[in-house]
Amino acid sequence: MTPPSHPRRFASQLLRAALSIAPHGTLDWGQGMLSELNHVEGNWSALLWAFGGAGVLAKHAVLSAIFTGSNGPILPSAADLFEKESSMRKPILAAIGACVVASLLFFLAPVFRQAFHVSLAQWHHVFKVERGFGYRKPDPALDVLAKKAEQNHDAEALAFVAGRYPNRSDAARFADEAVHLDPNLTWIYAVVAVQWSSLPEIDRWVPALQKFDPQNALPYLITAERIDIDQVVREQVPHSADEQTPEWRAAMASAFQSRELDDYLDRFKDLDRRVLLRYRIDDPFQVGGEDWDWYGLPSYGVADSDSYAKLLIESGESLEARGDYKAAAEKYSSVARYSQMLGLVPSLFLRREIKQTYKHLEMLSERSGNKTDAAFYSALSEQIDLAAERQLASWRKASRGSRVSSWNAFLVKLSGMLMLLFSAVLLLCVFGVMIRGRSIKLPSLRPSSMTLALGFGSAVGVLLSSAVLFVSYWPYSELLQSFLRNGDESGIPELSNFLGIAQVPLGTGGFLGVSNAVFHFWFGVIVLCVVTLLFVLWRFRHRPRVAAAA
Repeated sequence: MTPPSHPRRFASQLLRAALSIAPHGTLDWGQGMLSELNHVEGNWSALLWAFGGAGVLAKHAVLSAIFTGSNGPILPSAADLFEKESSMRKPILAAIGACVVASLLFFLAPVFRQAFHVSLAQWHHVFKVERGFGYRKPDPALDVLAKKAEQNHDAEALAFVAGRYPNRSDAARFADEAVHLDPNLTWIYAVVAVQWSSLPEIDRWVPALQKFDPQNALPYLITAERIDIDQVVREQVPHSADEQTPEWRAAMASAFQSRELDDYLDRFKDLDRRVLLRYRIDDPFQVGGEDWDWYGLPSYGVADSDSYAKLLIESGESLEARGDYKAAAEKYSSVARYSQMLGLVPSLFLRREIKQTYKHLEMLSERSGNKTDAAFYSALSEQIDLAAERQLASWRKASRGSRVSSWNAFLVKLSGMLMLLFSAVLLLCVFGVMIRGRSIKLPSLRPSSMTLALGFGSAVGVLLSSAVLFVSYWPYSELLQSFLRNGDESGIPELSNFLGIAQVPLGTGGFLGVSNAVFHFWFGVIVLCVVTLLFVLWRFRHRPRVAAAA
């Protein structure tokens, strides 16, 4: 337990320190405060007395440094601001209290709690250092869900966690546990393997996926990507597809001969909805965040598709030159069939190869006298560039988001920031009045007009910011609930765009500028702290020490 004399001793030292930096015109007043300290009853009351006096002296020290040459007080003193100059203005205090209560009532609504959570997302990159964008953030709520899922032996919840967990070894463990409990969830191996392509478990997972879904090309693309990554690690990257290993060629051949390409994201989204409802998770980032936007195919595997398609076309051209038109057509058809499985992807990644393929098929059809097929392949070739332009325009629009979402995300970020700012000012006013009044009892507090005005403005600001935050986020809450209740995914892209913009700090143009914004923010904080420290040291050194008697 703290000895009773310690607060009074600290109060005396605090006032003496403030006197050492105080301007000459305030020394008599400071001496009086120090003398009166001995007559203040109660140790903690004496400490509050010292805090008030030290605050006044420190403020005048700052003002005298800024406004040099001025003899009189430049601004109202702390006594004018916080002392009992007038009786409490009950209507204003009632209005402040009403605004505060109304603001707190917003938090009773789940929608507002979600909105406030979203408004704080912009500060994550400012206060947490990460290796870069694209790396998943630790999520305490996900840890809690993982523990519940293991305790309940809930296979679907374990798969939900595995597809989102930021640690690759734990993600692999959760995936194994989910499949062990329910073999029908074997597809979660593919979802995790695409995200963590260097997992050692992939060698065991791929055969399981091939047995689970023999006609799917995805396991073979995962195998090809694993071979590519191993070559990069060993610094033995082939210069062309001709130099690739037999294992790589076998994997790509199997992929091109497969009947379908399923990334299992549709199954993952259905599972997400069931788990979110089961555990009553209302975090919008678990529904419309980055986990719903990532590309569900292995990137190296798609790049390999380009290389292997060139290899097949060259082989077909060689067979065509030798007169084996049937075998050549099989090679070209293999590329065309694979491009159809990829869907919209080939219009960007395999555009030239697919156009070549259709041209060759068109020529072979004309050679055999089949004009209908020739016209069909000609039309497909002409559509490749148009499809690519449409896809690029769609991606640009999706990356920018709608103007409405951009504006609403701006309002959410701004209103959340203003809520914190106004709340901080209001708390400073409250603590300032308590310190100057040396009491926490409401009847003994006498705020000045300036304090009341500042407190009233801050209370109104908190209320208005809360209302704007609620109204701006409300439509996206409806999109979230529509998905959870009815499985309606039509609004998820808009929700994802909104959440993506909301995560970027206010005033930053995009994710590419976040690192610069974070650097400038902390650089400014450091500079401000250094300047403040140097100013205090300078004032302490150039002010004559006062030998004040206790």
